[in-house]
Amino acid sequence: MRLYRTSEGLARAEADELALLDLPHHNVTDLLADGIEQARHARVRGRIAIEDAVLLPPVGVPQTVVIAGANYHDHVVEAGLPIPEAPVFITTSGASVTGPHDTIWLPAEAPLEVDYEGELAVVIGRAGRGISVADAWDHVAGLMVANDVSARDVQLAAMTNGVVTDIEGVRRGKSFPHFKPLGPALVTVEETGTELDLSIRTLVNGETRQESRTNQMIFSVAEIIAHVSVTVPLMVGDVVLTGTPGGVALARGGYLRPGDLVTVEIEGLGRLRNLVRAAPAPPL
Repeated sequence: MRLYRTSEGLARAEADELALLDLPHHNVTDLLADGIEQARHARVRGRIAIEDAVLLPPVGVPQTVVIAGANYHDHVVEAGLPIPEAPVFITTSGASVTGPHDTIWLPAEAPLEVDYEGELAVVIGRAGRGISVADAWDHVAGLMVANDVSARDVQLAAMTNGVVTDIEGVRRGKSFPHFKPLGPALVTVEETGTELDLSIRTLVNGETRQESRTNQMIFSVAEIIAHVSVTVPLMVGDVVLTGTPGGVALARGGYLRPGDLVTVEIEGLGRLRNLVRAAPAPPL
């Protein structure tokens, strides 16, 4: 099942249309709390073409966004980092989440080194802490496409020789408004399976910048969830970003500029298309 959140409510994909569902829930997170199966059988109150729909981030505002780092071999190499022995991650709030076609705003205070990071996103469907690797997929509601946009100058100022010395600074570099495009839909696990081998690609103005497959992750989705949940209780609607492949601007150049169009696509999950604009300077 593919669930969309539109300006007209939650919708289920049916062929090339979205079936608007007669449900009281405002986003997928609310639906998950009551049981996602309702969406399979809900009355259809109308239909719209997918290309005509105004799409919103499926989950609304997550309580926690987990950001895994250094999880693709080629990205670890290009960053000059050692292969990690365990998943590396930070957490942020969901305040920077935005929609699959919304603007990425370059922050006025740090506009020059804003980077793209195409990633597979996992949505938590059942809360848990201390989750085992064997049970991890039982806590997953579905998958989405994500762009972990990062202000590298802010992020790197909080690190020394690749080691985080100011965790709040790293969080800030990844948490400016509209820095986390998500969507376009939540795709449930029975469609994707758990042995993930999906192509993932990021393009800027049509030029391929990142291209890999999810089977190139160093740590699997289940391993990341298990490791994170040792110290961070995962709640329904939380989002786990699973790391980015090589090809980021930090390594190759080509930071985002006003007018750029960033596309992130993952096989079977859809694509994000976000225009980059300069945010106005705050008033004095």
